Amino acid sequence: MDKLTKMSEADEIIRKLNTEQRNYLNRYFAHAPESVTGSTQVTRMPEGTTFIQEGTPVDKVYVLLKGCVSAVDYRVRETVYGFCHFDPIETFGTMEILGHMNQYRTTLATTQDSLFLKIPRDAFEKWILKDVDALQMETERIIGYLLDQSRKERLYVLLPGNERVYLILANLYETYGKFDTYSVYMSRKDFSEVTGLSERTITRALKELEEKKLITRNGWNIVMTWNQYKQIKELMKDQINEMGE
Repeated sequence: MDKLTKMSEADEIIRKLNTEQRNYLNRYFAHAPESVTGSTQVTRMPEGTTFIQEGTPVDKVYVLLKGCVSAVDYRVRETVYGFCHFDPIETFGTMEILGHMNQYRTTLATTQDSLFLKIPRDAFEKWILKDVDALQMETERIIGYLLDQSRKERLYVLLPGNERVYLILANLYETYGKFDTYSVYMSRKDFSEVTGLSERTITRALKELEEKKLITRNGWNIVMTWNQYKQIKELMKDQINEMGE
């Protein structure tokens, strides 16, 4: 009997995961003590739920089983700008614990209806620091994440102003575009804050997209269709290929 069967509430859900995901969780929790398995809860969250807030105490670890999560920035009015996306299987809160941090460093929200395992920090921390196998898996995951983020940041810095705007719009569509047409309100100030570009550059980039019929605008309400999104992605792809990324 594998270790996860002790988490009776989660067992039925975990059995329905694909083989790769289930095997990963079985290896991860293979030596987890009763203090961990017995205190683990299944938590369902609807789309748009902020479950971790930057600056609040690290009191739980979340394991994403189904759905999608985005790291978010609330500086953008009337929307949550997602700048990093996560799919199952992913854990949240472990980086802070292994870094001996007492507060979460990033705000996280669901972008789809999602399913998590929720584990109290005390039980998780006592276990993970002693379980060599689970600690190695977690370390490999974190290193992989940091390397990927480093690559993305390097790419972003190298992107010209227009392409940064393309990237923001593509990310918004990928995160929130449920139907063929996606609409978002973003002012020049909003764009400037999330891109680091001047408002003049933002205006020029959006005007260019509008002239190419890649977006439509009503004031600062920006509308994209699926076909427009794909064309914007192609523009980004060409630029990325030129950089050798």
